[in-house]
Amino acid sequence: MRKDTQKPWTQFQPVALDTKAGGAGYVEGYASTFEGDPDSYGHIIMPGAFQKSLTDSAARGEIPAMLWAHAMERPIGKWTALSEDSRGLHVRGQFNLKTAEGREAYEHVTAGDATGLSIGCQLNTETAEYAGEGRFKFFEVDLLEISIVTVPANRHARITAAKSFTSKSDIADALREMGVAKKAANIIAAGGWQALAGQENHHEQVAKLAAQIDRATALFTNGTNQ
Repeated sequence: MRKDTQKPWTQFQPVALDTKAGGAGYVEGYASTFEGDPDSYGHIIMPGAFQKSLTDSAARGEIPAMLWAHAMERPIGKWTALSEDSRGLHVRGQFNLKTAEGREAYEHVTAGDATGLSIGCQLNTETAEYAGEGRFKFFEVDLLEISIVTVPANRHARITAAKSFTSKSDIADALREMGVAKKAANIIAAGGWQALAGQENHHEQVAKLAAQIDRATALFTNGTNQ
């Protein structure tokens, strides 16, 4: 690549996504896939491209924003885990259903109105390689945000599922994802479902319950070890 073009710039990268749901408002999948077909900009993200950005963000105690259509003023939740594997950048997050934007985004996703993801990032052009026919390979990407979008440039960048609490098993699954043992999660879900069913903020109640269980477990463990 020519020296006069070797400056990072901000880009929106629509990328392949394959997601699955796991509890109220949770979504996970691949926000970016490595190699393969270029996106509509002719960009190809290479394995390891996000590693430095993820490491630096973790050191600062930060995580890329979860936005609606790249609008910085419209956060819709938070990404709770990001990691690279052989396929791409795997992400997991949760909608903030306490906000109007989070609820609307969640409803659009579950209704199938918005089915794509797109990343906002800075591409390091100094290490990029020209791959011919207007395509470039990028080996380092500074990830800024991941958005849910309605029309991704990459036709494979799709959300396939989202889920809320509609049954006892949903609560049990969510509790297990929060670290509660399977047997305990099933017992809690069976006993607490009637109290939580029908409440708009039942996902929050489950999260609070899991936190209380964690605190109680820590107290018990510390007490027995003293």
